[in-house]
Amino acid sequence: MASHILINKLVVVGHEKNYSVNFNKGVNIIYGDSATGKSSILNLIDYLLGAKKFDLYPEIEASGKYAALDVELNAIRYTIKRDIFNSKNPIEVYPCRFENVDNYACKKYLPSFVDSPQFPGLDYFSNFLLDSLDLPKVKLKEAPTKDDSKLVRLSFRDIFKYCYVDQDALGSKGFLKSENYALQTKNKEVFKYIFNALDSNISNLEGVLSEKTSERKTIDKKYQMVAEFLRESEFESVHTLDNNVDKIDDQIKEIKLQINSLNKTSVSDYEIFNIIKEELKNIALKRREYLQQSQDKKLKVEKFTRLKNDYINDINKFKASISASNIIGKISIEKEICPICDNELNVSLAKERFTIDDKEKIAHEVNLLKRRVRDTESIIFKTKEDWEDINVQLKKLDEVESEALNVQEKNTKELTAPYLAERDIYTTKLGELIQKRKDFVNRLKVRNQHKHLSTSIKSLDVSILKLKDDIELLRKSAPSMSSVLSELADNLYAYLKFVKIKSPSDISYDSTSFAAKVRGIEYSNLTSGGLRTIVCIGYLCSLLEASLYAQLNYPSFLMIDTVGKYLGKTKNQSYKITKTQREADNLEAVSDPSKYKNIYEFIIELSEKFENQDRTCQIILVDNDVPDHIVKDLSGFIVAHYSSEKLNGLPVGFIDDVNIEV
Repeated sequence: MASHILINKLVVVGHEKNYSVNFNKGVNIIYGDSATGKSSILNLIDYLLGAKKFDLYPEIEASGKYAALDVELNAIRYTIKRDIFNSKNPIEVYPCRFENVDNYACKKYLPSFVDSPQFPGLDYFSNFLLDSLDLPKVKLKEAPTKDDSKLVRLSFRDIFKYCYVDQDALGSKGFLKSENYALQTKNKEVFKYIFNALDSNISNLEGVLSEKTSERKTIDKKYQMVAEFLRESEFESVHTLDNNVDKIDDQIKEIKLQINSLNKTSVSDYEIFNIIKEELKNIALKRREYLQQSQDKKLKVEKFTRLKNDYINDINKFKASISASNIIGKISIEKEICPICDNELNVSLAKERFTIDDKEKIAHEVNLLKRRVRDTESIIFKTKEDWEDINVQLKKLDEVESEALNVQEKNTKELTAPYLAERDIYTTKLGELIQKRKDFVNRLKVRNQHKHLSTSIKSLDVSILKLKDDIELLRKSAPSMSSVLSELADNLYAYLKFVKIKSPSDISYDSTSFAAKVRGIEYSNLTSGGLRTIVCIGYLCSLLEASLYAQLNYPSFLMIDTVGKYLGKTKNQSYKITKTQREADNLEAVSDPSKYKNIYEFIIELSEKFENQDRTCQIILVDNDVPDHIVKDLSGFIVAHYSSEKLNGLPVGFIDDVNIEV
């Protein structure tokens, strides 16, 4: 089986929610405004497939916790999880789709070929990817022409350079061309490796075959030991455990409904309790009011009683003076001696200056005081009546309060206590079920891991058969680089002719650098950035097409960032175009919309060739815009469309709920 990578879903697990993009076989298009997170999607996929680092975008840094990739490697489903904040932490791999990771145990891998004392005994992530894709693990010579050359380990990342081109590399003169001689040499050896054209290919494959066979025996032994353990432990089957988990989930759901129902009842009872409590509060306020009124009435009675007594005393004094006057008789002395100064007082003169009450006037005053006594007694009587009424109201209030307290006590004893007891029962049962579910899930993980061992054995069997076939094929006819480069040149010519560049002549691949040539000019020497972009895409498509017809060490997978770069389709471009390059672009007419359209149509037709041969390939394209006919007639290829202005209800970007100025 040919190697292939098929991404199903990219997920950024966030604090509030998850952010995801789903992908399909064949062509997948992501487009929209600048700074909407399109490139971050490809960067994340690259990172989850082992890139050394991921440059955090502000919106992902603010919202994300970690990233996950639901992917098929040679038709076997995995979920790859990786810390986006620390690239040195181990990468977790689960043998299942993303939604099921909680039911499976993960295997951890080191992200690079650097052993970590913090995580001893872990294998390398590159080895996992190479093994899963049935790509032989080999070592390449640093200096292929020297017999004593040092060997360097081939990494999956070396191969992935031919699967992903980012917006900085696309159309640049340095595409797949390094200033570092050792790296440039390694790239050439990797290119040979992809086409099984290494001088040491057969011996390498025989070594890989030996490793695979040994690995199969080890896994088979482990599988048999685990199978025996499961039998002796009377472990339930995966189907039974799944059913048990589903049943417990139903029971948990039912108990939660019961608890919610009790909570609603409790809320109703609590409302009654609050009503009673509020009524008792009102009674207390009313009592204070009545007590204040009672005190006021009491003070009023006392005050008017004292006043009445004062009036009565005054009446008695007047009556006493009248009686004394009757006894003494009329005063005839007009002059008297002052007891203080012994001077003579003229009484008649005093009578002229001061009024002296006579009996009638005293009698009138007594009658006035008697009326005041009667009025005072009336006020006292009325105040006592009001006082008594207030005391009656206080007594009634005591009765109402007593009844309210009885109802409150009844509510607490007869309603709240049973509710709490019943809720405790349900809560305890819920805790037991949750623990039981955890036990079943742990057992399920063991079963699934055992099942995965069986899958690994089958996968190794397929790999071993493939390696035997590859070794036999290489023995019969090892490909020459001249024939490989000739076929690639044919593929590139067909592409450039389809795109309709000007003068698609003298198309070839350099026999030394393996770089593409157009009109006899090597790619890096082409003046037009637009033409370089077109050729760069054609280079990758030629490689992908070659994997359709030959058994290559290459996964049929391709990611291209900003297809329209240098083609007049990129808005707010950050790269500079020289006057010479602009003139060359104009001469090549790279901004012609038909060329842009033809690139997309060629890629779509290439994916259809894979489909027609029942082969799997996946191509992910990111751009600021797409040809109109894609939107109108081929919208099924579009997996994401973003608008920074949220036009037509489109999401603002991959992370669609964070407002951060970038």
